[in-house]
Amino acid sequence: MAEDDKRDLNYLIGELEKGDWRRREDAAELLAELADPEAINPLIEALKDEDCHVREASALALGVFEDKKVIAPLIETLKDERSSVRYAAAVALSGAGDETAIEPLEKAAQDENSVVRKVAQMALNSIKERS
Repeated sequence: MAEDDKRDLNYLIGELEKGDWRRREDAAELLAELADPEAINPLIEALKDEDCHVREASALALGVFEDKKVIAPLIETLKDERSSVRYAAAVALSGAGDETAIEPLEKAAQDENSVVRKVAQMALNSIKERS
């Protein structure tokens, strides 16, 4: 990794951990663009952020990583109180394509929110097609 990229990564991780909610949300989105595996653990931690926008952006960001350790935290995020965060987790799990997400996504396909239900079903279809 180039020195400038490393500096950008460290800066964004710092913003994800301490900026105001808008800066934390932006940092999560930019970390997805960098797609550096060093961002995975801070993004997983951000799934517990007090702000739903940050949790949503973090879940979506984790969807770009092909790493098994993102699966369990994203599955847990399917239980978030906010439908937008549950939606983001389902989208991310669709991209990850891991079969361990099938049962939790089947539950999410029964969500009270119609958008979450639809995305969870699409994620299920995507994972099953790859299996």
